[in-house]
Amino acid sequence: MIEFTSRIDWRWLALGAVAAVAFLFWSYRTATSKTRGGLRWFLISLRWLAMAGTALCLLNPQWVQAIKHQQKSRVAVLLDGSRSMGLSDVPGGRLGAAKDWLSQRVAPALPEGLQVDYFAFHRSLTPLPSPDSASPTGSVSGLADALESLLGVPRDGPLSGVVLCSDGIENLRADAESVARTFRRKGVPIHTFLSGTTNDVRDIVVENVQVRRAVRSDAPTRLTVSLRSPGFAGVTAPMEIRLGGQVVASQSVLLNGASQKAEIDFTPWQKGYHVFNVAVPAQSGEWLAANNRRAFGLEVVDQTIRVIYMEGTIKDTGQPEWQYLKDGLESDPNIKVKVLYCPPSSRTMSTATVYGSGGEGAYHVRHPTQGFPRTMAALLNYDVVINSDIVKEAFTAEQLRDTVRFVEEFGGGFIMIGGNAAFGKGGYHRTIIDKIIPVAMESEFDRSDSTFRMGVPVAALMHPLMAIGASPQESALIWGPKFPYLYGYNTVDRAKPGAVLLGVDPTSRNNYGLRVVLAAQEVGKGRTMAFTSDTTYSWGRDFETKWGEPTGAAGYSSRYGSDSRYYRKFWINAIRWLGAGKIGKTNNPVSLELSQSGARPGEPVIATVRVTDARPTELSAAEVSVSLLSGGTTNQTVPARYDAASGAFRAELRLTAAGDFTALASASLLGQRRGEDRQLLVCEDVDLEMADVRANPRLMAELARASGGRAFSADDADAPDLRSLFGAPPPVTLEHRRTPLWDKSWWLLTLVGLLALEWVVRRVRGLA
Repeated sequence: MIEFTSRIDWRWLALGAVAAVAFLFWSYRTATSKTRGGLRWFLISLRWLAMAGTALCLLNPQWVQAIKHQQKSRVAVLLDGSRSMGLSDVPGGRLGAAKDWLSQRVAPALPEGLQVDYFAFHRSLTPLPSPDSASPTGSVSGLADALESLLGVPRDGPLSGVVLCSDGIENLRADAESVARTFRRKGVPIHTFLSGTTNDVRDIVVENVQVRRAVRSDAPTRLTVSLRSPGFAGVTAPMEIRLGGQVVASQSVLLNGASQKAEIDFTPWQKGYHVFNVAVPAQSGEWLAANNRRAFGLEVVDQTIRVIYMEGTIKDTGQPEWQYLKDGLESDPNIKVKVLYCPPSSRTMSTATVYGSGGEGAYHVRHPTQGFPRTMAALLNYDVVINSDIVKEAFTAEQLRDTVRFVEEFGGGFIMIGGNAAFGKGGYHRTIIDKIIPVAMESEFDRSDSTFRMGVPVAALMHPLMAIGASPQESALIWGPKFPYLYGYNTVDRAKPGAVLLGVDPTSRNNYGLRVVLAAQEVGKGRTMAFTSDTTYSWGRDFETKWGEPTGAAGYSSRYGSDSRYYRKFWINAIRWLGAGKIGKTNNPVSLELSQSGARPGEPVIATVRVTDARPTELSAAEVSVSLLSGGTTNQTVPARYDAASGAFRAELRLTAAGDFTALASASLLGQRRGEDRQLLVCEDVDLEMADVRANPRLMAELARASGGRAFSADDADAPDLRSLFGAPPPVTLEHRRTPLWDKSWWLLTLVGLLALEWVVRRVRGLA
């Protein structure tokens, strides 16, 4: 259409028209040569047309063309192209299920004018010509990175929504939800489609190993192993401890198909720092064998175990009664025994009057300087306390409290051995010592002089205390027909909750079952044991002299016809097990803790080092460094800086290659070495994508919720209505394109032609 854009007032236009008419009328009235008839009207018409054309030019006529623009709505479809999408835990596979959902359910519901852009993602975002061209080849799943990259992709029209098809595995970042909230602020919802199941694949995963960082050589050591075994419920598998290529211990574990903890005992023998592996051999049909092992570092130290052995029986049968147990324990060169005695009728004594072999003296329990320690500091010089038939009056209330703290707070070991002054008969159930004894003893009349051979429950043969033979079968034989008779015991009520029942009197029962003879328990940081019979002549005369092999068979010789090897082995086991809580504390001046025991190449690990003196007081002025060692070579050394907030030194370690490394923390003060500590740091180039392939519906639902979208899965019965999801299409925009007409050549030629024609006609006719 034509539009006049000049805004001249109509009154001026009317005035101009009247003036033009008046002027033309006047010109024709005063003309000297007048035309007649048609010629006159022809010339008037030419002039009027010329004047009208000029007037139109003044009104600025323009040709107006209306153009409609329909904006397209754009949707981005992101397909997960990581390797986990290649799993076939759903019909057609995870990626195939996503493609089917897009083609069969989404495509038919696409509204008109909706433009769909396809992308594949794993580590980066890649455009796709169609969903069929996506393949599961990526080594990682980066949901957050893919969504963030999408915001930076150039596009012609506005993005009205995102469809994300994935199994929800994110192994690059932990902030995918925050990226989704950014989409919400931009008004772009993310609609998710979950492909895959949350079912665990058949896999055995050794997740963690708990063990004391330092143990004595030849001391029983217990590991607590955390593992998962989805798909293997009810399967019994061996769990092995390996040093290099050698299996040093093995134990069968009944898998429960879920998370569980299993304990395994072994005895390290090689002194020094060693890297062990706990492993479960790969099982048939297992998904991934690489995660069946976990390395751990162990400092195997050679330190003397110091024992206080208090004996209440003084009878001399060729040698003092306490000599049997003392000699048995000290047959291990790493155990040193201090003997104290206190007959039931004795109250005070200040000199050593009983002597054993080699002129060694045994002091009275209440000796002012050589007796039972009178302070906690003095008691902490020992690792295990043996109370064998000692009257409770031999101790002060403070000494009894210190003994309990020695066990609970400092990891010490405590044994009570039966007799007339022990357990309930000795009134210990009315003392604070009752807190740590592993048996309940309510009666003061708990003495029995019956003869019996102790029975050992089958399950107890696996306990470190009872592992005397080279195999469980040999241990069963040693604790069975080879075990001598006992001639009495304290008939305590029962083993306490949490205690392990190791030995019973198979001939006598009470309301709780068979009578307890041997029990052990972990109490606080320490361990305790109760042996309700005796090691000395009255109840244990055969126990201390005849539990072994016949004289001359091998090993020791004895005038009793037995070498007592099993008696010695049992008590050495007991002392090492009971003292493990306290003797495992080494490197006290310097302690190293790592933020994690395993890392990937390039991943930072924070080392925290504490340096103290003997009080202990933190030494903030110390010079501390942390080194990474592998194969005897130092790979890097990082100085540690003191952090006043945490009261410790901190250093950041960053491994560049896979392998087993030892992190060694060293500290010095004023040029003097304070100590060192070490821990194992395992660097593994983990296959993040396949380490855990369970679909993550929680993350997919959270992405949809945080962005204002909806979450879908293959189980949804109806196809989602994308028209309603993405809203109405953008409104049509109307563009008016204007083209001026007055400056066209044909228009000007028309005006000139009209005027020229009028002039020529007048000249031809001889008109003015």
